Amino acid sequence: MSQATDYALRITRAAGFAWVDFLQDVRDGAMAATRLVVTLAGCTALLAAGAVVSNEEARSQLVELLPASLPFVSTADAMPTREAEGPAPVAEKAAVADPRQKFVVQYLARRYRIADEAARMLVANAFEIGQAKNLDPLLILSVVAIESGLNPFAQSPVGAQGLMQVMTRVHAERFVEHGGHLAALDPIANMKVGSEILQDLIRRGGSVERGLQLYVGAGNMPDDGGYGAKVLGERSRLAIAANGKVDAAIAAARAAGAPAQPKPAEAALQTVGVAPQVNPVPSSRRDQDS
Repeated sequence: MSQATDYALRITRAAGFAWVDFLQDVRDGAMAATRLVVTLAGCTALLAAGAVVSNEEARSQLVELLPASLPFVSTADAMPTREAEGPAPVAEKAAVADPRQKFVVQYLARRYRIADEAARMLVANAFEIGQAKNLDPLLILSVVAIESGLNPFAQSPVGAQGLMQVMTRVHAERFVEHGGHLAALDPIANMKVGSEILQDLIRRGGSVERGLQLYVGAGNMPDDGGYGAKVLGERSRLAIAANGKVDAAIAAARAAGAPAQPKPAEAALQTVGVAPQVNPVPSSRRDQDS
């Protein structure tokens, strides 16, 4: 009888162990399946992120959508904080003002191979400055493009500096309110001062073409050596891009060739050697301030 009892106990134990082994196998299988699903999901997310990062247009759209997608933050909730911190930055105000900016940003970033953020800052401030001074922002950007290729640290042999190649020593007083002559290499300060000079010369010259001729330092010469045509050509391509036809603007730029920068040293020397006009209009590159 005891042997039968022991045999029954062994059978029961064996059955219990079999169930334990079965449950462990189920658990291990579920964990392996979970790891496989997580791995596949992670690989898919990485591939999707890589596709977005490699596509400039998709990346730009994602950056624009990020602020609106932040959880638990609405525009109404954010407004009191912005008012408490002070006025909105120039880039934010200008971005709301004109929806064409994002296309201009795409064009400049692709055309001149600069970071989207840098292009966005330049475009936003050009639109803000243009609105404040009643000056075409696309003209400002075209002068920036032709003068410096969007390089804020550019400097000519005769001392023209920054994005709009302003003669800092000639227009030193214009930079006082921006912190002094070193502000010539600050992108925003340089654009503001350069736009002021350009606006003055257009007004005095009576036309955009004449203003550009004065701006490049060719006021006393028969023509500007093609400078105005280059600036206005780039302005026309910016207008195409602003209408959403970025690819067409890029194609037009490639067809026109690389934007040739002016020769301020040569222009300044030629200007000095020409007899002054009856009512000469000093340009941004003349030795006398306007």
